[in-house]
Amino acid sequence: MKTAQSIPIFLASDDNYAPFVATTIYSILENTNHNIDFYVLDGGITNTSKQLIEASLSVFPHKNIKYFDMQKYGLERFPNIKHYSLNAFSRYFIPELAKDIQKVIYLDVDIIVKGDIADLYQQDLEGYPLAAVLEDFYAGNYQTLKEKIYPAYQGEDKYFNTGVMVMDLEKFRDSNISQQAVEKTIELYDKLNCPDQDIFNIIFENNFKILDYKYNFMPDHLEFLQTKHPEIKSVEPVIIHYTGQKPWKSYGRCTMDFMRVLQKTMFREIVAKRFAQGQNSKNKTIYLFNLLPLYKIKRKNNVTRHYLCGFIPLLKIKKLT
Repeated sequence: MKTAQSIPIFLASDDNYAPFVATTIYSILENTNHNIDFYVLDGGITNTSKQLIEASLSVFPHKNIKYFDMQKYGLERFPNIKHYSLNAFSRYFIPELAKDIQKVIYLDVDIIVKGDIADLYQQDLEGYPLAAVLEDFYAGNYQTLKEKIYPAYQGEDKYFNTGVMVMDLEKFRDSNISQQAVEKTIELYDKLNCPDQDIFNIIFENNFKILDYKYNFMPDHLEFLQTKHPEIKSVEPVIIHYTGQKPWKSYGRCTMDFMRVLQKTMFREIVAKRFAQGQNSKNKTIYLFNLLPLYKIKRKNNVTRHYLCGFIPLLKIKKLT
C-alpha cells in the first residue's frame, strides 16, 4: 500500500550519466513503498536516453519523473573545473524550480540506495536549512577551502559532502540562497577546488544538521573515516556514494552492490560496452581480492562476450568482416 504523500527527490545529469540516473532511481524504488516524485536537472539528456530510463523503471508504479531543461539557466557562466560537470551547478536553482515544495532530497547519480529513502526524508532538520554528511575524514578539501579559496571560512573540519542533502527550500528562498550561490561562485571562480560543494560549505558554514555517515557512505574512504573516528567499526549504509572509483570504470569496495542494480536496467549493455573500450587482451578476467571473478571478457573468432561475476552475460559483440 503506497503512502499518500510523495517524497520529492532531485537529481542532476547530462546524457553521459543517464544510465546512472536509471540505476540510482531503480535502487530507490526497489527499497521503498512510498510514492516518489523525481525531478531531473537535465543538462542535455537525449530523448533516446529518457526512453531507456522510463523503460528501466516501468516495473515501478509508485513514481513520477519530470525533467527540467537546465541549458536555459546560463550554466556556461560558471567555471569548468577538473572532471566536474557544469550541470553540478544546477542544484543552485532547485528552490526556484520547486516553488511549491518545502522539503526535498538532492542526490548525485553516482549513488545507489540500499534502504528506505523515507528514513532520510523524515529526518528532523531541527530548524536548519540543510542536512548533510560530514567529509571531515578527508582533510584536503576543507584545508584547501580555508587556505587557498576562502580564508574567512570558520567551519574547520565541519565540511560536508553535497552529494546527499535534505533541503528546506522555504529557508533557502527566505535567504535568497540561489542568488548567493551564483554570486559567490562568480566571485571565486578561479580558486574553487570542489566547485559547488565549496560554495555550499561557505554559505552554510556551521549552519546545517549533521547526518549519520550511513546516509552518504563513501566506500573508498572507509579507512580514512575509521582513522578519524576509531569508534566506528563498520557502517551499514542506507546510501552508497561512489566518490572515488566509479564502479562503471573500475572495481573496488561495494562495486557489486552497484552492478546488481545496473544489470536490471536497460543500460547494462551500454555501460558494459563503455567498460570494454580499451580492453585489448584476448581474454581477460578481473578479480576482487585476487579471488572473486567480477568481470570477464572472452574473445573467440569475431565474437566478444562480456560477463558480470564471470558468468552473467552482459554483452555480446560480433565484429563485422
